[in-house]
Amino acid sequence: MRRGEKEILPLWFRTALILVLLLSLYLAYQYRLDSHANVQSSISSNQQSEIASVASRKLKFVDLDGGSVSIINADNGEELLLVNKGEDGFVRSVMRGLVRERKAHDIGPDIAFELVLWSDGLLSLVDPATSRRVELSAFGADNVAAFGRLLPNPHITSGSLWL
Repeated sequence: MRRGEKEILPLWFRTALILVLLLSLYLAYQYRLDSHANVQSSISSNQQSEIASVASRKLKFVDLDGGSVSIINADNGEELLLVNKGEDGFVRSVMRGLVRERKAHDIGPDIAFELVLWSDGLLSLVDPATSRRVELSAFGADNVAAFGRLLPNPHITSGSLWL
């Protein structure tokens, strides 16, 4: 500001405005967290018992040299799928996101992920270590099929999935 010019807004007003803005953002964030928790807890036990697992498989993801990823059946150690670098982008993206969250919480690869087909036709990838659940059905039929082939009976997904 040049000498002799009058301030448009006084310093105390600008400071108060910034503080009010920061407080509003903080309260909005807290409200969002609280409302998310309320939505999660509002699912009644009756609704949960009506939706049961139809098929599931425990999976482990192992990074290999050259950028490939091996998807292993955690129960018997059998390799279910080898995803080479540049292939199956959706599978790699979902897997990387879940692994990244585990690393952020200092959780190792010991606990297997669980791929679950529910009785309502939805397909989910669940991480029991972080309690994160990715609803794969939200990403369309092609992406559901990419994970559906990893189920014990891959043909079960074609007619029973809700899309």
